[in-house]
Order: sequence, then structure tokens, then C-alpha cells
Amino acid sequence: MSFDDPIVYPGRPGAAHHHTFFGNTAIDAFTTTENIRSKGNATCRGGTVNMSAYWVPSMIDTTTNRPLAPVSLLIYYKTGQWPYMNDNSVMRPLPKGLKMIAGDPSRSTPGQGQFQCFMPAVGQTRNGTGGPSIPTCMPGDTVRTHINFPQCWDGVNLDSPDHKSHMAFPENFWTGNPYKQWRCPLSHPVVLPLITFIVDYAVTAGAATNKWRLASDSYDVSKPGGYSLHADWMNGWDPVVSDLWGIKCMREQRDCGSANLGDGRSTLEFQGN
Repeated sequence: MSFDDPIVYPGRPGAAHHHTFFGNTAIDAFTTTENIRSKGNATCRGGTVNMSAYWVPSMIDTTTNRPLAPVSLLIYYKTGQWPYMNDNSVMRPLPKGLKMIAGDPSRSTPGQGQFQCFMPAVGQTRNGTGGPSIPTCMPGDTVRTHINFPQCWDGVNLDSPDHKSHMAFPENFWTGNPYKQWRCPLSHPVVLPLITFIVDYAVTAGAATNKWRLASDSYDVSKPGGYSLHADWMNGWDPVVSDLWGIKCMREQRDCGSANLGDGRSTLEFQGN
């Protein structure tokens, strides 16, 4: 955890709101796509072939004004809307050097992010708790946050001034086939894997989740917390490995599971490369 943000405030330590980082252990304000694979260690299951940086605004318990340590971050790399696209587009592996932001840290109304009370004991969401703000959960639950990144790339820029414009979400495009009604916009024609963050925070006895807010929730406290949910991603994959699963798992639409490459091997076989 720190007040750094190497995408929005590069080279300016302490300039950001409070963030919680995952993946590469040495992420700071001076991390770049050029040095990300040469610093720190890897905490993701894929090991050192995945030195990517993942971060979100910290979850703050306003009764103590302290950030809460999450239980886990689950990152999905999926085909997303690509199987339902109708323009014969070909999915490309993640380009080296790509970075992006999902969501809006300045938002004060319901946005892209979603929350729910998840019950780990039974592996289910508590009924009626899903929505765009932090719900009131029971002890033993986790507050689960969920946010998707855009998967359409302009094919040229690895970043943009707002860190979002080089990416876009697929658009609905009706062709008469209900199973094929999506495509990337003409301005962003390259389809990439869909990245999804799912972050869980444990609800302990006595916790009041209605008093939890994100570090980026700078709007009126009379509104529920969570509207400013956003997430940042900086590519730190070994490109040989991510190109491999980008084709074997994504393009060939294999159900690879965690840390598998789609060709019978695991990322764990590549440690130290």
C-alpha cells in the first residue's frame, strides 16, 4: 500500500490517493513498462513470468481511518465479448508495454464497478447485495469488488494522456444473429483479452461495512461509498509466455484455468526466465 501511482503520477511519489497494490512487489512511482520486469518479485500464482502491476484504491474503514488489507485479488484474463463479435476479428495477445485504467476515480454517482456480499463458506453471493456501492455485509462475508477493463485497443498507443482513450469497450452491433451482436469500434479495432479484477475484503465481527469507503471517494459522505471504484493495470508479463497463452487459451478458446498455458504446460515451469 502507498500513495504512489506510476500511471497517473509517474515519478511523483506520494502524489496519489492511497492505493493497494498486487502482483509485482516493487511497484512505486518510478515503475515503468521498461523496468517493470527487472524489479521486485511476483506474488501472483504465475510467478516471475508475470511481473505485472495491479492496483486499486484502498478500502478505508472510516471508523478507524485505516486501510483494510484485502483477502485476495483474483485476476481473470478472458475472451470476453470476442466470441460474440460478428466482424471476423482476430484476438491478439497483450502487447508489451500496455497500461490502462478501468473506471473513474472522480466519479460521485453509480459507475462501472460492482460490489456484493460474498459468502465464502457456501461459495455464493448474498441475495440482494449486488450493486454499484459498498453493501452492508454480515460477519464472515467478504465485500467483493468487481471491475472489467476495456478489451478493444487502437492498435497504436500503449498509453494515452487520460490513460483510457487508447482503449474502448465493445459496441453492440445488431446483425440479426442474437449470438453475434458485438464488435470493437472502428477507432479501436484490435481485440485483446478481457482483464477483470475481483478483490475481496473480509468482514470481521463488529465491522460496519456501511462505513467503508474507497480512498478515492471524495464526494459527499451522505452518499454510499464505492462509486469511484477504478483499477490500474501495467503489463509485466514475459511476452513469450503471454503471447503463448494469448493464442492457445484466448484465440483457440481453451478453458485453461489458473496458471496454465493451454499447451499442457504451466507458467510455473518457466520460473526464473
